[in-house]
Amino acid sequence: MKYRVAEYYPQFACKCGECRASCCSGWPVTIRKDEYDRIMEAPASPEYREELKAALRLNFAPEDARYAHIVHGKSGHCLLQREDGLCGLQLALGEAVLPDVCRLYPRNRRLVGGGAECALSMSCEGVVELLLSSREPLRLIETELGEEPLFSIDMTEEQKTRCRRALELISDRTMTIPERFSRMGEELFDCVSVCGETEGRLEGVRMLHKLTQDQSGKNKVAGVLCSHALACFGLERKDKLSQVEAEELLRRYDEAGAAVWGRWPDWTAFADRLLANHMFYNSFPHVGGTSDGARAFEGLCAVYAFVKFVTVGNLLHREGREPLADVLGELGRMIEHSDFKYRAAQAYRRQSEYAPGYWRQLTGL
Repeated sequence: MKYRVAEYYPQFACKCGECRASCCSGWPVTIRKDEYDRIMEAPASPEYREELKAALRLNFAPEDARYAHIVHGKSGHCLLQREDGLCGLQLALGEAVLPDVCRLYPRNRRLVGGGAECALSMSCEGVVELLLSSREPLRLIETELGEEPLFSIDMTEEQKTRCRRALELISDRTMTIPERFSRMGEELFDCVSVCGETEGRLEGVRMLHKLTQDQSGKNKVAGVLCSHALACFGLERKDKLSQVEAEELLRRYDEAGAAVWGRWPDWTAFADRLLANHMFYNSFPHVGGTSDGARAFEGLCAVYAFVKFVTVGNLLHREGREPLADVLGELGRMIEHSDFKYRAAQAYRRQSEYAPGYWRQLTGL
């Protein structure tokens, strides 16, 4: 079956035991009832059967679609993951017994308006490394894949056209990234910037502080990164910023950003590849089937600015491609596989009297 995929898709392969941040650790994973039954009914030794019972726990009030979850040990790793990083379940019982989420991650195979697509999540370290390995705009190609789509997304032809146009705009390197957001907002979502430059930047940095503070120490995925970013800017114990504190944060962030991006002169090329991949994975602006394109757009603005903010705070005193990939991959876990992108849009709207009028300044931070 022909699938529409990102151009790097044929090069992707699981890093298995070589992964620095395995997908088997650090976040909740649920499985369906049929998957749970398949695992428990597979032939296994009595000893391994006990390991399976300890590693797969029924949810409270289990439903067929969310019947059980994978238990993590004190280290945060799946109890079935071996010390060498490999999957003990796959090695013991074969790949066919694996839950879909384990077998297919980070792939998102779907039918969109009659056409098959398979996107890869930037929550995977290997995906981020492939995205960073090229400086060319992300292209979509067609390739043959043997398996059927897992689910279907209903989308009108008009919605599909808007998805394609949004990808074209974010990849248009005749404009700066803030200019691309500006064009996208005005052309596709009737979002017009009405806030002054100074007010917009201060409101934007206040919102970034709020988003980061909300996740700091509270979210098992990326919470530590958020705490590190706030500490870097000297604001780890601040819940709300005064005018003077917002101005100081903006100054520190501008200085830190200049230092970090100075080491990555091709950051803009990486950024639009990451953005395009995120948008393709989520069928932007049809994120989660929403009909509120403006909200999806505001969420995208907030996600982009948030990723830059936390990345700068974590890379100011660290250099190299691996730390960059590690930070982006962990942020990707939180963004792609939680409701953060929706809550970011809500925070954007609630932040001040200017919302959503300061989105242009937000994307330029």
